[in-house]
Amino acid sequence: MKMQKYISAIIALTMGAMFLAPSPKAAEPGYIDIDLSKPEVELTASFDGAELLLFGIHNPGTDVIIVVRGPGLDTPVRRKERVAGVWVNSDEIIFKDVPTFYSTASTLPPSKILSAKILKRYEIGVENLNLEIENSTVSKDEIKLFSDGLIRNMTNVDLYGSDVSKIIKVGKQLFRTNLWFPSNVSVGDYTVTTHLVKDGNIINTKATNIVVHKVGIEAGIYNFAHDYALLYGILAVIIAVVSGWTANAAFRKG
Repeated sequence: MKMQKYISAIIALTMGAMFLAPSPKAAEPGYIDIDLSKPEVELTASFDGAELLLFGIHNPGTDVIIVVRGPGLDTPVRRKERVAGVWVNSDEIIFKDVPTFYSTASTLPPSKILSAKILKRYEIGVENLNLEIENSTVSKDEIKLFSDGLIRNMTNVDLYGSDVSKIIKVGKQLFRTNLWFPSNVSVGDYTVTTHLVKDGNIINTKATNIVVHKVGIEAGIYNFAHDYALLYGILAVIIAVVSGWTANAAFRKG
């Protein structure tokens, strides 16, 4: 792990030196540029998480906030109630286009460099996510209760980062940070949004994408399941029946 951090630091400094080559744009107000050590995350059978290095250059006297969002997905949240000594699902709310992954990084705590209004407008921090629902008749208190539960559940499985990671400044213009993707991330396009902050305002924003995808035999199975869903379902049932019959036959012989 230490060796990996040393390598990341060397890469950041090397790329930073390339960024520092004379460029008229680097002197422009609100200038920021970023890059990634790798533009993709490959999911394999042995995948246990991945760490990507993000590095960049910005104007002196500014701060940087980075937000990483996974692909959106309609997500149901259910409330459990105890009935006759048994926990059962009762009410349900479906949130629309919920990010399947969310994390932030910043040179300083976002609340110290931006107002609560701006943080909410740009959805910086899990507490500022704009989670919309399908049913408009639900009260605001109910929405708040269920959205807090959604964020809590996503945080518990490491898909939402409740803590803000540190962006390290190198000299006056360079910065770097590590983006961590846990083993249970979903496939899809992830958006990395970088905000440049000065005097309590966001003066520039730059976005790039990271592709999370399966490789090897896992990719073949995944693509087959999505491209031929009906056939995949039939084969899954056949395999389950054959496996059950085989196990039952072996048990009887024993």
